[in-house]
Amino acid sequence: MNVRLMQTNEKIAAVFAATLKLIHTNGFHGTPMSKIAQESDVAIGTIYHYFPSKDDLIFALFKHCRSILNDYIFDGIKEDFDYKASFFHVWRNFVQFYLENGRIFSFFEQFFSSPYYEKNKAEIQEPVGGQNKVLDFLQEGIDKKILKQVNVHLLVASYIGVALSTVHSIKFKDLHFSEQNMKELMEIIWDGAVNRNKIINEIYEV
Repeated sequence: MNVRLMQTNEKIAAVFAATLKLIHTNGFHGTPMSKIAQESDVAIGTIYHYFPSKDDLIFALFKHCRSILNDYIFDGIKEDFDYKASFFHVWRNFVQFYLENGRIFSFFEQFFSSPYYEKNKAEIQEPVGGQNKVLDFLQEGIDKKILKQVNVHLLVASYIGVALSTVHSIKFKDLHFSEQNMKELMEIIWDGAVNRNKIINEIYEV
């Protein structure tokens, strides 16, 4: 794992790292709290002190990993970037993060197809306070009429869906994407999301 789980105290970081490792190998059902305690070398009573249940641990880990993902994908955006440049930058970083962090990728893949997601769906999708920065970012594009005036969740599904498909193709199908291929793919995503009516109006206003 290439990112450090040290944004919290040492014991919680050890528990998070162990949980990611075990879920990657054994899935949610094959990862009881007893195994997490053994793998992390943290007493099970201590784990329950921080997380009253396995459900609490899994959702806390989800929020922690999402925070790490958000920090990574929005890092490096420069002040002189226009929205399109930021759109490309975030998407490329999203792909790169998952290629570099296989356990978090596996965790998210399993989480979003599990009852844990359904149980916490409302909180996960709520675009308040930076909890879902990608959703907030795309909503900003809609609000500024840079992107199509559609439900933001449709754009999220398209934007992230293509990124995930690209990661799958590289990781599991051994496909190679050249730099030119990546640029072309990002242009395709942009062409599908951009508000052409705004562009046409700006042309005629000149």
